[in-house]
Amino acid sequence: KIDDMPQIYLKAVVSVEDHRFYKHFGIDVISIGRAFVNDIKKMKFVEGGSTITQQLAKNIYFTQDKKIVRKVAEIFMAFSIESNYNKDEILELYLNTSYFGNGFYSVKSASLGYFNKLPKDMNDSESIMLAGIPNAPSLYNPIQNKNLAIERQRQVINKMIKYGNLDKVEAEKIIK
Repeated sequence: KIDDMPQIYLKAVVSVEDHRFYKHFGIDVISIGRAFVNDIKKMKFVEGGSTITQQLAKNIYFTQDKKIVRKVAEIFMAFSIESNYNKDEILELYLNTSYFGNGFYSVKSASLGYFNKLPKDMNDSESIMLAGIPNAPSLYNPIQNKNLAIERQRQVINKMIKYGNLDKVEAEKIIK
């Protein structure tokens, strides 16, 4: 349950995955536009613009392949999800359907697998590290790629600072 997750973990996830999550209605037109422009420049899918709600739709209803038809369907499913669930329910569903590498689907299985503790017992450093894993689970896996996981953790911290979810003093304590 979302109530059993550390607030810093939830703030880290929103900061790194969809910083306008609590402000949009399922899609983030700004992020989609940015991703579209970058994808056109490269003539392939190079950047994500999906919201947490769209990622939830993908996790539940679609395969991971990047095709325009799937992206359009994902948008319509995001609208449906947003009209049937509140933001905290959407975030909870997303966290419980996300892949964290090493066969861990859900924040609970990942926190137990990586840190041998329940999500509510994770410290700030662990919470922030875990928030960065779903973006590239095999790359940011703290068991097999500790240095990359730490690098990603710092990226998450920087995003949290940028979006006002962590101050620099707290960040320094976490990094040490």
